[in-house]
Formats: sequence, C-alpha cells, structure tokens
Amino acid sequence: MHRAFSFPKYIMLFVFFVVSVAKASTGTVETKRKTIKDLPLGQLLIVGFKGKQISEGLDQVLRETKPGGILLFGRNVESAEQVAALTFAAQGLSKKVSNTSLLVAIDQEGGNVIRIRNSPTLPSALAIAKTRDLSLARRAGAATGRLLRTLGINVNLAPVVDVSDPETDQFLGTRSFGNDPSLVAAMSTSLATGLQENGVMPIAKHFPGHGDASGDSHLVASQNLASRQQLFDRDLLPYFSFEKFLKRPWGTMLAHVSFPTIDPTNSPATFSKSIVGGLFRQEISRSALILTDDIEMAGASVEGDVGQRAVRAIEAGADMVMIAWSRKIQRQVTIALREALHTGRLKRSRVEEALKHIAAAQKAYVPRPLIAATKDDLNRSFKNPDFTKLGEAVLRAAARNIGARRSPLLVPGPEPVIVLSARSDFLKSFKNRAAGFNITTALLKPSKQDAIERLLRANPESPVFVYVSGRQVAAFVSGLDNAIAAKMILINVETNASITNVSRFRDVFDLHYRHPNAGRVVAESYLDLSALKLQRTAASQQLEPTQ
Repeated sequence: MHRAFSFPKYIMLFVFFVVSVAKASTGTVETKRKTIKDLPLGQLLIVGFKGKQISEGLDQVLRETKPGGILLFGRNVESAEQVAALTFAAQGLSKKVSNTSLLVAIDQEGGNVIRIRNSPTLPSALAIAKTRDLSLARRAGAATGRLLRTLGINVNLAPVVDVSDPETDQFLGTRSFGNDPSLVAAMSTSLATGLQENGVMPIAKHFPGHGDASGDSHLVASQNLASRQQLFDRDLLPYFSFEKFLKRPWGTMLAHVSFPTIDPTNSPATFSKSIVGGLFRQEISRSALILTDDIEMAGASVEGDVGQRAVRAIEAGADMVMIAWSRKIQRQVTIALREALHTGRLKRSRVEEALKHIAAAQKAYVPRPLIAATKDDLNRSFKNPDFTKLGEAVLRAAARNIGARRSPLLVPGPEPVIVLSARSDFLKSFKNRAAGFNITTALLKPSKQDAIERLLRANPESPVFVYVSGRQVAAFVSGLDNAIAAKMILINVETNASITNVSRFRDVFDLHYRHPNAGRVVAESYLDLSALKLQRTAASQQLEPTQ
C-alpha cells in the first residue's frame, strides 16, 4: 500500500528553504555593509580648512571626515605660537575621534612658495642649485625640517623635482632645481635627506614630471609628450634617487598632466593606472606614499564630478586624495568612495594597501608622545642661524657666477646711478653700500611708471639697476625700448623666462631669491668701491695744508 502524498509538508519545506536563503543573503549584505563601514575611508583624504584656530571649523572636519591628513595654507598661519597650538590641538582631537594621528602638511618649498615666513626665508630651489653645493641643500632641508617639526608639521610638500629649463618654463620658474637631471636628483635628494633627519616627510613632486608640460595644471589640462625613454633618462632620475638613498618613508605628488605616450587614454597621471600603478609602483617604489595634487584644480577636471575624480585616483593607485578648500566636496568625496566600495568598483584590497602606506607614514613621522613646543623651542627654530648662512651662501654664489662674465666695474662719475625696485629693502641695502656714489633711487609702482620712464630718458648716460622681484616688474622692463634696456642691469629674482628678449639688457644678475642684503651684494659686484676710496683719499690730501 502506497503512502499518500502530503502536499502541505512539501509546501512547508519549500517555504523554509526560501526563508533560509533570504536570511543568508541578507546576512551577506549586512556583513558587506559592516565591512565597508569598518574601513576608515576618511584616512584617504588630506584636507584643507578655514581659520587659524581649531574651533573655526577644523574641529568639525576632524569629527565628520576623520581625515588621514590636514593641509596648512597661508590663511591658517598667523604666528609661530598659533600654528603650534593649532597642530597640537588637531592631533589631540584626531586621536580622540578616530584613534589615529594626523599627517600635517604644508608647502614650504623656499623662494616664492613659502607659507611660514622667517627672515631671511629659505632660498628657492633654483638659487640653491646655482651653488652646486650638496651640503648646502642638505642644510636647507635640515633647517626647514627643524622649523616645521617644532610647529607640529610633519610633511613638507617639497621638494619640486621636476626637470625644467628656467630660460623657458614660466610655470615652475625658480621652484625647480633646473634642467640638469643629475643635478636635480642630487640636490633634491640632499634636501629631502635634511628634512628626514629632522622628522619631516619629503614629498617629491610632480610625478612623473611637469617640466615639459604644455601649461599650468592649476588652470588647464596640461600635456607632456615625453616618451617613456625620455622620462627614464631625465624626469624619473630624482625618484630613483629618492628610493635608493632615503632611509625613511617618502612620498610623491601626482601631476594633473597627461602623458599620451605612456597612457594612450590621455588620462592625467592622477587617474592613470599605467602611470601610478604601473610606472611608479612597478619601476620606482612599492612603499612610498602617493598623494594627488588638489583634485579641485582645473587640470583634474577631465572627470566632471569631484567625487568620481577621487574614486578614479584611488583606483589608479593613489593613496591619498587632496581636497584643499571645500567642506562640501570633502563630504562628496567620502560618500563617493563609500559607494564605489559598496558596488565593488573600488576593491577592498586597493583601499587596504592605501591605508597601509598612510599608517606607515603616520607611524614614522608623528612623534609619540606628542609634546607641545615651548616658546623657546619656537624662537630657536625661527632664529636658526643656518637660515642666515644659507642666504649668504646663495648670495656669494650668485656674485661668483656674475663675476666670471661681468663687464668692468663702474667707477664714480658725474652721472647718477639709478636704482629701481618695488622693494624698499633692496634700495636701502644698495644705497648704504654705495655711499659716496651719486645714487638716485625710485620705488617701482604702477602709478609711478611714467615718472620713472621720464627719469630714465633725462639721464641717458646713467647706469640703471632694476630689481626684478615679480611679474609686474618683469612686464615693466619687458615693455621698455631697446635704448633704455641697453643700459640696464637686471637683478632677477624670477627667471629669464619671465622677461621678453633678455639679451637686450646690459647684464642680468641671476639671483632667483629675495634677500634683504641683495642690494649690498649687487653694489659690491658692479661698483668700483676701491676706486671710490682712492678718490676720497686723493680729495682729502688736496685739502690738507702744505708745509
């Protein structure tokens, strides 16, 4: 006798099976969401902020975003004590809300790009390179590192290691060590060593090389047509040097520049797996920290949505995304990263790799325990005599370089020596050293340019010294006619690329550095001060009564 088929029993088994599968599926989704939530995605951000006190907005950034790093600009700097207090408070709050330390970064390159101002300031990279003294570069890094470390800053977004011709490149200008790849590698590695020896992480920029880019990546999408071999022979030498010689973790900043011969998709390096995951990670370093430049810049705008820019950058191999300004964009980026991880577009393994590199940098450069700097500590760092010695060494090197090709020294004469500058310290320094010469000085201001041109035409025989200390002054001298230019000696703080047809001028003193004693050195280099002394002696003897 056959058993009767029990329909309700099988229905019950089927329902039990469906419910079990649904529970398992729900459990998997919940586990995935929990896993994503557990990853500290805010650590992938290095962010700028407003204000000079933690209570002016930085506290909210640290609580909401929990970033791996913060970025100081001039807008955040008022005094040494204020910066030190700000960074110390930020570290304490970060540890409290996220149990992690902060990378605290700043642009303290020297020359024109400097956020912490002491006197004299650090010379520009090009000015240091003109000395060809590696020990000087190392001392520059050491003095800067000591200053930043005392202020609680542990990352310097420097040095610029782009190989760039100062005669033609107006974007980088004096920020680059020049166009000799070997010298750029040696100088930048020496400076980075000095930073590391004083507890500050160097960031080499802009990978893989901004030197031949077609424009300013702050304003446009730039392109570099260098071949792979050209990059290896020139632009990548500093990065190989960093990896070989630096003893502690270092980092690089990506260029918002496309390299179509390396990546045919024409993606900027920031978003290129071929350049970041391939060229850098496979050929240079598997452990160095990789930062993007500010992804709000125009050079990164090939991807319209800023959140998706961040996702693409991390996908390509960047470890940290820089957002220099907007709180709104910081939130947008955090949401985009979380969503990309949730959908599987952004791999967990890639995020974990980035977090590992960030943690290694934090461990290497954030001191434990963290101790607030005293006023004496700050004074010693700001008044470090090495800054004075560095400035004087650069001035001496500039004088030596000009001495090798200088025309005969100017002797005192009836016509005045005309000195023009937009900076009064240069005029004062020059005039004090040239006491006894007939000196006429004029402060270069847009409102006085017509009067200055009349002065020049009224003294056609006078030698003229012009301190070219900015683009406005460079534009002024570039617009002068050849007759006036032919009697001018330019003291160039910028590069020759900023001046039209530099060969028109009588001479160019390449200083590439603003220094309060620059006028003195120029006077000593061009004026025959010994002839003036002899002239005074002869005049005094003529006045003595005869016996």
